[in-house]
Amino acid sequence: MKKELPIMIFHKDNQDYYGGDQDWFSDEWARRAGCASVCAADMACFYEHKLDISYPDFLELMTKMFKLNTPGIMGFPYFYKFAKNFKKYMKHIGLDVEPIDQGHPIGMLILTHEAQILEEETWHWMCITGYEETASDTSIIFSSCGERVCVGASTLFNKSHKNIVKLVTFD
Repeated sequence: MKKELPIMIFHKDNQDYYGGDQDWFSDEWARRAGCASVCAADMACFYEHKLDISYPDFLELMTKMFKLNTPGIMGFPYFYKFAKNFKKYMKHIGLDVEPIDQGHPIGMLILTHEAQILEEETWHWMCITGYEETASDTSIIFSSCGERVCVGASTLFNKSHKNIVKLVTFD
């Protein structure tokens, strides 16, 4: 069984991007620490039904989200602030959303994780768009830096004091 929500696919510089990429920011700090902004922009496009958004318009949305979720010296590890800011933005554009956990894109923040496969994804916001069940595990599908990534749920959600994974979604 496979369930995957639609997400924007950008064709830029002879490459396909699954959602946005923080490397598109012109500002160096935003390129290094703007992952929460990209995750919020990916989610906003889903709720606004703008999956055919142009690259320039998406970049403008990423910039708006960066202003809402401006990272500090440690990035933007503020789970509840992210949820509050996203809800505030959606209300500003006329959509009332509430945090839930069913059938919608999910913002994911991995602060720390012991799995080697997730080394590049730590201290990083991403957008979960789906899952695929197999005989041995369920793969979680998410967008990270413009790439479609699949990681086994047993790895991603492995219970360990070294693994800190936060999830937020809205309805």
